[in-house]
Amino acid sequence: MQTDKYTVQQIVSLRMKKRQELQDTKNRIVDLTEDLFAPRHSKNKMENMMQHVNAGIAAYDGLRTGLMVLRRIRSFFRRKKRK
Repeated sequence: MQTDKYTVQQIVSLRMKKRQELQDTKNRIVDLTEDLFAPRHSKNKMENMMQHVNAGIAAYDGLRTGLMVLRRIRSFFRRKKRK
């Protein structure tokens, strides 16, 4: 059974190479998530306004859905039914 012997320089070199690969992968992931979740740049004022309206509607819808879920959960813990 033959084992490969590594020198300190080889270990340091491999470690630095892997560290660079990890950094490159991290940068690639950050770039992809920014592309996915960053708001698109509007071409004119109308598109800009529509983006704000859509964001407002999405926020309202999320808030309303959260309140509905909260009310439903609370109703499970009440003894009396509301009239």
